[in-house]
Amino acid sequence: MGRPRVLDGQLLFLIALLALLLGVAWWRGGPELAGEGLAGGARMLLRFGLLIGVSLLAAGVAEVLVPRDWIGGALGEESGLRGILIGTAAGVATPAGPFVSMPIAAVMLRSGAALGPVVAFVTGWSLLALHRLVAFEVPILGLRFALFRWSLCLVLPVLAGLAARALSRN
Repeated sequence: MGRPRVLDGQLLFLIALLALLLGVAWWRGGPELAGEGLAGGARMLLRFGLLIGVSLLAAGVAEVLVPRDWIGGALGEESGLRGILIGTAAGVATPAGPFVSMPIAAVMLRSGAALGPVVAFVTGWSLLALHRLVAFEVPILGLRFALFRWSLCLVLPVLAGLAARALSRN
């Protein structure tokens, strides 16, 4: 595993976007508005930067602990529909936000999981995560609506995983 490039196209794009936004802020409100924007960004960096950093470190440790042959067997190219269902179930059961679920997906990919199960995992987490259903949807939107929406989305992670599997083989 070579050393990852830090200064890549994504980072250069974000630096250019930051420069553009700073220029607009300076033009609209001078150094005070630009400074206020940078201070707000620094507060978010302190809050979420540490959270993202710790979750990525945990993902790196998890990557070396989870046996690659198990990931390859359960979620690899030959896992078929079973792997997609496992990915979906794991996404539904992942009780956290993107700071946890995205590093898990990255570990899955780097450990030999095929695209289908990982797409099913991310889609299952995005649409069907049980913690959101119980903590937010049912109390705020009501049981009938929450279960109606959840049941309508139930097949989508599997379909997305199957589509990813079919498209990645071409």
